[in-house]
Amino acid sequence: MKITIVYGTERKGATYRIAQEVIKHIDKPEVTEFFLPKDLPDYCISCFRCFSEKVGTCSHSKYTLPIREKLLDADLIILTSPVYSFHVSGQMKVFLDHFANMWIVHRPQKEMFNKQGIVIATASGPVFSKTLNEMKDSLDFWGVAKTYKLGFAIMDVNYDKVSPKIKEKIVRKSKLIAHKVNLNHGRIKPCFRVRKWFYITRFMQRHLKLNPPDVAYWDEQGWTKKIRPWRG
Repeated sequence: MKITIVYGTERKGATYRIAQEVIKHIDKPEVTEFFLPKDLPDYCISCFRCFSEKVGTCSHSKYTLPIREKLLDADLIILTSPVYSFHVSGQMKVFLDHFANMWIVHRPQKEMFNKQGIVIATASGPVFSKTLNEMKDSLDFWGVAKTYKLGFAIMDVNYDKVSPKIKEKIVRKSKLIAHKVNLNHGRIKPCFRVRKWFYITRFMQRHLKLNPPDVAYWDEQGWTKKIRPWRG
């Protein structure tokens, strides 16, 4: 299974270790890893090229295109971030901003609608829900068919000092999620939220026509008619 992981920090701490635990239980993993900010060091500058022009015109394409290629090629996308101020790390937010043009309401890629995703977050206490949801929002709105959440209150900034009980819980939940991913590989269909926003956006592109490049893209894909990205 092809896996692309984007880490919200270069530090190989808790979220890194949990991602590695998940990978251990995935069938025949082929893993590509990106570490932020090293692999995408520049902030989005709101040039809007990604919304008004073709793919590859982003001001930071030398960083975004290799990541984009691996995201589209993957069967499973994993995003990780420690909790920073109740939210994702700044560098993870920068990453998500750079790929907002792939949201369903703009120009989603049909490859996304048959993928699975996992989002992983850790914090000293049980305050990881917003961080998980921020990453899951982007996966859902990219069209990723099914995304699983793994959040843990590890009660320490040093993973080596995390209690055996919490580590046992991490292993147990990681195995469970990996089992679901293996079971659904190759036969996953978009969840209700993904399909809902697809049809809402379809209505927008057919009748409101707010951004002409987005409208043209949807027409070219045939999605304003009978074609659906998760079929065929």
